[in-house]
Amino acid sequence: MSYFLKKTKPSKRGEYLQIYEGYYVPKVGKRNRSYKKIGYVDDLIAQGIKDPIKYFQEEVDRLNNNCELVPQIGDVSVCKYAGHFLIKAMINKLNVKKMIDIMNSNIKLQYRMSDLMEALIFAQILSPGSKLKAFENVIPSIYNCEMFSYDQILYGIKLIGNNYEKYIELFNREIAKVWGRDTKKLYFDCTNYYFEIDVEDEIRRKGPSKENRKDPIIGQALLLDAEQIPIAMTMYPGNQSEKPYLRKNIEDLKSRYDIKGRIIQVADKGLNCGDNIFAAAVEANDGYIFSKSVHGNNLSKEEKTWVLLSDNDENKWFTVRDEKNNILYRYKCCVDTFKYDHTVDGKKVPFSVKEKRVVTYNPTLAKKKRLEIQKEVEKAKEKVTLKSMLKDEFGDCAKYVTFEAVDKNGKKTKIAKSINEDKIDEDMSLAGFNLIVTSEVNMSPMEIYNVYHGLWRIEESFRVMKTYLEARPAFLQTEASIYGHFLICYLSLTILRLLELKIFNDELPIGQIIEFIRNYKITFKGNNSYINNASLSRSFSYIKEKLGLIKLGNLELFSRDLDNLFSIEL
Repeated sequence: MSYFLKKTKPSKRGEYLQIYEGYYVPKVGKRNRSYKKIGYVDDLIAQGIKDPIKYFQEEVDRLNNNCELVPQIGDVSVCKYAGHFLIKAMINKLNVKKMIDIMNSNIKLQYRMSDLMEALIFAQILSPGSKLKAFENVIPSIYNCEMFSYDQILYGIKLIGNNYEKYIELFNREIAKVWGRDTKKLYFDCTNYYFEIDVEDEIRRKGPSKENRKDPIIGQALLLDAEQIPIAMTMYPGNQSEKPYLRKNIEDLKSRYDIKGRIIQVADKGLNCGDNIFAAAVEANDGYIFSKSVHGNNLSKEEKTWVLLSDNDENKWFTVRDEKNNILYRYKCCVDTFKYDHTVDGKKVPFSVKEKRVVTYNPTLAKKKRLEIQKEVEKAKEKVTLKSMLKDEFGDCAKYVTFEAVDKNGKKTKIAKSINEDKIDEDMSLAGFNLIVTSEVNMSPMEIYNVYHGLWRIEESFRVMKTYLEARPAFLQTEASIYGHFLICYLSLTILRLLELKIFNDELPIGQIIEFIRNYKITFKGNNSYINNASLSRSFSYIKEKLGLIKLGNLELFSRDLDNLFSIEL
């Protein structure tokens, strides 16, 4: 067996190096095959190898002198990630790489932007962290992945951040070509991400953090289609309200894709306001399904009375049970005209809409809520006894305390604190109730309930980005770089959702898909072969059977086996 350094003819990217091995096949003769892929000369120089041809020719000479290097502990592990073959197959199925390169053809780059985006998506899913970590530890440990300098990564993430909406549009169009897009219903919600910095800037502003942190934050609005696959993302300064972005996202979506039909927007109570309802039902002739809080001043006294009204001929409750006849929830509905206000030139203008309202009562939720209320009441009772305690120091339990500035004779003086028993009784009575309001008066209550509860998928999407993909804290500084980072997180989530819902038919949860991708690793042992370090799991067995990957569990994998794995079609 002999080795030689193969230099591919120059292309736009320059000379490409590989180590080939020659071997003898009985009755056939001498044949050559790839032993080790090295990379482009310019890229290797950028990584610090001054003369790549000389450097790797010396390695070939050592191999030919039977002095093959034994792997040593160093900067790059001999253990490689290989589970990203699923991610690569999905990117190939969407056929986006050529268009990404065309989008950046007016910029002189020493690499393909599509390769960089692919590598960053791999790194975000396999081992998320800072871009420095991706450069130093993650990308070099990804099997069959293009290499980039740290400067190339930082410059590239800035470039894609400048046009993040165009990349979302590109992926949407390709997803629509393969599977179509159902936009008759759209799920919308918002979250925010913190930055471990002290000084605010134009987009990282202090506001109400989901984690109750005091750091500057940036907001993210996420839109899912009817199948709960991401379809749009908008970033906005952390001190701004998320409410205007619901309509903005939908209008942008309609404009970009020439959507003429009616869209039903589904969102949680945080997006339920007169401006959004007016924009959807009156201005755009669209529909909406929102939840509405039953607590505080969100409902009038008459509406709260209707929510709590017992079963009678005109107010009929229906019960939904499980297979064991246990009560899951009860519901009732009504259709009426309701009044709202929307803002015009800074002034509140009243309007009316016809709505169907569905109220549900969940006994399990009621029990949980009452325990939470009781804990807050106990905190309030403890703090009321402390004379020095100010209102701002009460926190959430302040809603169960009455603050009055009167003395014994009723004259205004020092602040007097007392427990608000009426508020406690009201919240206890409303525990377990939830109200859904909708413009879809002809939709059945059960359908309304089921459509609304599809929102759990968007809440899970935020959890995936914040936990598995570790989108925060973000370590980048400029607006374009920050947007580029969140685009990579968004595209990673989209690809994982497509695998979960389109390839694995919602039979393998997204967490288990990520677990498989991260745990499927291989270790180079020489002679063009690798040891498979993966272990059996439910996700491993499912993927192997679903995709017909016979050799997925082989202890020893050769380069040709891995080449076959990375060329599968979904």
